[in-house]
Amino acid sequence: MQLSTATALAPATPGTITRQRAQEPAATAPATAAAPPDLPPLRILQGHELPQATADFAADLTRRFRDAGIRVPPDPVLGSDLAGQVRVANSHPDQARIEAMFENDFDLRNRFAELSGAYQLQRAVENYDEFTAAYQKLEGKPDAQAALVRSRIVHNQAQFFMNIGSDGAEPFFGGLGRITA
Repeated sequence: MQLSTATALAPATPGTITRQRAQEPAATAPATAAAPPDLPPLRILQGHELPQATADFAADLTRRFRDAGIRVPPDPVLGSDLAGQVRVANSHPDQARIEAMFENDFDLRNRFAELSGAYQLQRAVENYDEFTAAYQKLEGKPDAQAALVRSRIVHNQAQFFMNIGSDGAEPFFGGLGRITA
């Protein structure tokens, strides 16, 4: 089937392609459409970049804490809530001020989110080979395979945290049982 230059492919609904007649812009369209916002280039931190990006983030955050009069120690442990806001996950005397720093600074919040996402991706990739090997060894044992899958789901749902100390940052996953601050 050939399409003429007056016919174009356009999605009617996600995943469905239909033929649609090419049309001139509607006469009722506004003369000037609002320009889309400038978006940063899509880029994901690579594993070898994470230590330096983490050190840079920790150094900047430590400087900001110092400038704001926020005491360290005790070390704040940062995590994200379900709305994507950065929260202090442990007990810290300056918790409200630290959280306000992130609420009021979009770039700072995005840097934390970028590091969190990169560490989560790195963790998933590093554990993939181990998981697939274990799954293959359980071939023919569907109950054991299902249990392995369930344990991997729990493993991958562990929350990302970052301990910010006077000597830098320590990213980790899981619960807060080991925090003493």
